[in-house]
Amino acid sequence: MTHTTMRQMNSAVVNHMFDQMCFNQMHASKGIELFKERAVAGLFKEYKQLNDMAVVGKASYEQLTDEDKKRALRAINLIKEKRDGKIKGRTCADGSKHRMFVPREDASSPTLAVESLMALLVVFAHEKRDVAVFDVPGAYLHADLPADKFVLLKIEGHFVDIMVDVNPDFKEGVRFKNAKKALYVQILKALYGMIESALLWYELFSTVLKEEGFEVNKIDKCIAQKYVNGKPCTISGSPTG
Repeated sequence: MTHTTMRQMNSAVVNHMFDQMCFNQMHASKGIELFKERAVAGLFKEYKQLNDMAVVGKASYEQLTDEDKKRALRAINLIKEKRDGKIKGRTCADGSKHRMFVPREDASSPTLAVESLMALLVVFAHEKRDVAVFDVPGAYLHADLPADKFVLLKIEGHFVDIMVDVNPDFKEGVRFKNAKKALYVQILKALYGMIESALLWYELFSTVLKEEGFEVNKIDKCIAQKYVNGKPCTISGSPTG
């Protein structure tokens, strides 16, 4: 095999990986056009998760003020084709509107430093520790919004029908605006896209670890450790990613 052939193969691999990371996620409307029923099924599953995990709740339209509706975050619906060919739906909020309302200190979350990660890997290798990597499915969605925080999510168009199919109780809140269906629901948990969601998840992340006896590192707050049967157990994570 020549060097030219190898370079061509490497270039093809890189391009494929780039396409997988950057171009396999699209707006749901395009996804439905491309993948038809598979995309709709993916979105239905996503909305069902939001309902089952009590991420959103009913909001009485008659009691909403013009200011409430003005501050409502727009729902963004996405479709992603995974490497195994499965179609996944993702619904998040366009949190950009809240940048003018939410103080910076309420939206800034600690993140595991690269230097900390490298240091941990060196320590783990030196001490011959067992290492495991795990993911928390729908991580942000486990964190509750503060009771005094009222945030609305505005769902529009045929995505309203998907929400109503998931939970018919939302039907009474459906309205028509400029000949398009609209539904306002209350956000009850740290929905992806909200600028304060990362911090809310970190607070839950660190609180649970402390309750389990872990001590959070004073320098990097995304590292926690405790001793189990005389041996160190270290957990590190990046709540923002």
